[in-house]
Amino acid sequence: MRRVKTLRAVAVVSLLVCLAVMLSACGFQLRGSASLPGEMAVTYIQAGNPYGTLVNDFAEALRTHKVTVTEDSQEATATLVIINSTLDKDVLSVNGNGKVLEYQLSQSIQFAVKTGDNVSLLEPQQVSMSRDYLYSSTDVLSKEREEAVVRRTLQRELVNLAILRMAAVAN
Repeated sequence: MRRVKTLRAVAVVSLLVCLAVMLSACGFQLRGSASLPGEMAVTYIQAGNPYGTLVNDFAEALRTHKVTVTEDSQEATATLVIINSTLDKDVLSVNGNGKVLEYQLSQSIQFAVKTGDNVSLLEPQQVSMSRDYLYSSTDVLSKEREEAVVRRTLQRELVNLAILRMAAVAN
């Protein structure tokens, strides 16, 4: 009985070691471990609304990648230019009475990165994503909060996609 438990433990440990070796061999990296180009060490964010949530999300994401975000464009080694950001809300389905049952929220962000010398580090890129959510006309307040949470999550995911595009330049 004791020997069976020992063999089972050895098999589990062996399986975990093999899994770890296979993951490292394929180049798997955790999402936050991507490094950004060295030119982005001190980055200025240029946007139409410099105090909006999109700029805040980009600044937070850059800081987690050990980038200093500055409000002075003259001291920056790179500039992240948010060219455009669009939000859309579309009806996906309605019931027999014509009341909305489901919405789709979509957002697109177009951005580029330039060095301090105004040389393009990353040509204009666009990331887009959409999310669906159910709507109930009898529970309007909670559905409005749900929409706000979905929008916030959608924007953060798009910012992470944009950061991954920037990291691809470094590799």
